[in-house]
Amino acid sequence: MFIDFSSLATSIGIGGLATSIGIGGFLGFLMGYAIKKILKIIIVVAGLLVGIMYYLQYNGLVALNWAKVEATLGNAMTNFNGFSLNTPFFPGISDQILDAISNSGIPLTGGFAAGFAFGFSKG
Repeated sequence: MFIDFSSLATSIGIGGLATSIGIGGFLGFLMGYAIKKILKIIIVVAGLLVGIMYYLQYNGLVALNWAKVEATLGNAMTNFNGFSLNTPFFPGISDQILDAISNSGIPLTGGFAAGFAFGFSKG
């Protein structure tokens, strides 16, 4: 019994499936890697700023009211309650991205998710 895999691949559309998974995985890897690198930079810069401010306060060059800093940061965090994911940042682009994902289906999205997780872990 011989199975002709070439005709099976063309009838199922393996080429398009592999392309969709590969492109999604590659783009997901790039985004995951970049996001992790950007988060590392933001954390280092924020830590340096806090350290510099504490050093300046310790030497008496700056007087910081830590209660007011805490209240301001608490107020900034509570302002995110009104944030809605349904409001697009870039209206034209987000519609195109959602259309592309819905038209490509699960292979592109699955490849993107796996690539993102791998890129985030390697970043």
